Amino acid sequence: MRLSGPAGMLALIMTVGGSVLVPAAETPPPLPAPDGRSCVGASPVQVATTSWPQGRMAPQLVWPLTQGQEVVVAIVDTGVSRAAPALAGAVRPGRDVLTGAPATDDCLGRGTALAGIVAARPALGSEMAGMAPAATVLPIRVVDANGRIPPGALAAGIRAAAAERATVILVGTGTSTDSGDLRAAVDAAVAADSLVVAAVTGADESARATYPAAYPQVLAVAAVGADGLPAGTDEVDLTAPAAGGHSIGPAGAGHYRVGGAAVAAAYVAGTAALVRSYHPGLRWSQVRDRLVSTAEPVVSSDVGTVDAYAAVSGVASAARSVPPPQAQPVRLPAPPGTDPAIRIAALAGSVLLGGAVVLAALVLTLRSARRRRPPWP
Repeated sequence: MRLSGPAGMLALIMTVGGSVLVPAAETPPPLPAPDGRSCVGASPVQVATTSWPQGRMAPQLVWPLTQGQEVVVAIVDTGVSRAAPALAGAVRPGRDVLTGAPATDDCLGRGTALAGIVAARPALGSEMAGMAPAATVLPIRVVDANGRIPPGALAAGIRAAAAERATVILVGTGTSTDSGDLRAAVDAAVAADSLVVAAVTGADESARATYPAAYPQVLAVAAVGADGLPAGTDEVDLTAPAAGGHSIGPAGAGHYRVGGAAVAAAYVAGTAALVRSYHPGLRWSQVRDRLVSTAEPVVSSDVGTVDAYAAVSGVASAARSVPPPQAQPVRLPAPPGTDPAIRIAALAGSVLLGGAVVLAALVLTLRSARRRRPPWP
């Protein structure tokens, strides 16, 4: 069945267990900026379609190989809410380096959104799922209630993540100030075999190079710009899609609109979790090299875009053929405990998706020109 949208776009209606899943009539609201007065609550909008970044990354191609089992990903940012249904059972206590308490609440919501991109569990009624939905999340809070990073907090957060044996450390924010303490913290993390993935810009998307992303041991990630090139700074090792993304909030089943370098870094961190799960013998530097060497080349840039399937399998994927946001939703695996009818419907959806991917790959082979630019305005 086809639906004609306001712009003539077509969307696939999929029936699962007797219910009809259609694209949400509303777009999710943006994640609110810190105001120092109130905490982020549940979003009123639950998006039923796959975001463009998630569709572009196509993690479902990797899930038959691994879903990130046995990997701990630290989220060094604003904390991660245990109350988020999509992260039920996935969040360790972690640490708030500002108070010494656990970091399992998240007033600002940003850390939870990043954790959702990394490890959100699939749920009926939503196409949102993390890159590595079987990974464990370790929340490390380094940001205060006003959105500021106190001196020394980033270094303390990276040390805390390494001490808790996180093999992937996602630093969602940064500072424009270099320091010996921060350098030493990164050195200690890689010595403990932790891969440090960091956004190249701060929470305000400033173009200034930020630390720890500028350190050579850190995998520095930028969002792909409208011209298909890394946005913000020249200090980039890898890019990932981020525009038009959405993720979970600190409570409820709704979603918030997110974007920027931190979101791109979360997609890379989730991919790193898949690689570390499937190739447990690789050291941090080998995982980093694998992510960079298997990236999709970008015209007029030395920096590629992460390719999750290629990074895990070593084979170039069809993920780059996934269409823009208006395309049909990607069917997620049914969560545990669903009845046989739902499982059968989910399997049928997976078979249809597999055929679509094969067909798309054949079409790409015959085309003389490859898509190099992200399809947003």
